Amino acid sequence: MLITIWWVISDGDTTSWIIGVPTVAATLWWSLRQPSASQPLPRLIGLIRFIPYFLWESLRGGIDVARIAFSARIAMRPHFCTYILNLPEGPARRVFINAVSLLPGTLSADIRDERLLVHRLRSGPEDNHDLQACERRVADLFGFSISPMKTRS
Repeated sequence: MLITIWWVISDGDTTSWIIGVPTVAATLWWSLRQPSASQPLPRLIGLIRFIPYFLWESLRGGIDVARIAFSARIAMRPHFCTYILNLPEGPARRVFINAVSLLPGTLSADIRDERLLVHRLRSGPEDNHDLQACERRVADLFGFSISPMKTRS
C-alpha cells in the first residue's frame, strides 16, 4: 500500500525511489511500532534483514507477472491454494499477508480463521515453499519462533 502511494505521489518517476524506498521502509517501521494491545514490535535487526528480501521479492514478482502476461509460451494455470498460518494474529500476520501478494504470481485472496486463501497464476512442485520462506522471514522480523509449517493445496 505504501509503495503504491509513493508511486502515485512521485508520478511514477523511478528516480524518486532513491528517497522512496527509505521513506516507505521508515514509515512501515514507524507504523508497526505504534503501540497495540501487547503486540510484539519489529526488531531493528529483523528489519535490516527483511528489507532486502522484500525488495528482491517485489522485483521478482513484478518481472514474473509481466513475463507471464506478455508471453504466449508460458501457460497460466490460475488456481487457489490454502495456506495454514503459523504467525499469531497481529502486526506480524498482517505484514505476512500483505507480503504474500508481492511474491511471484501470488495474491492473498481471503483469510478465514488460521487459513489464508492464496491465488496463484501457476502451480508447481514448490507450491507454498515461497509462502513458508516468507512467513519465516516475517517471523524473524518480529523475533518469533514458529512451528513446522503445514500447508494444503
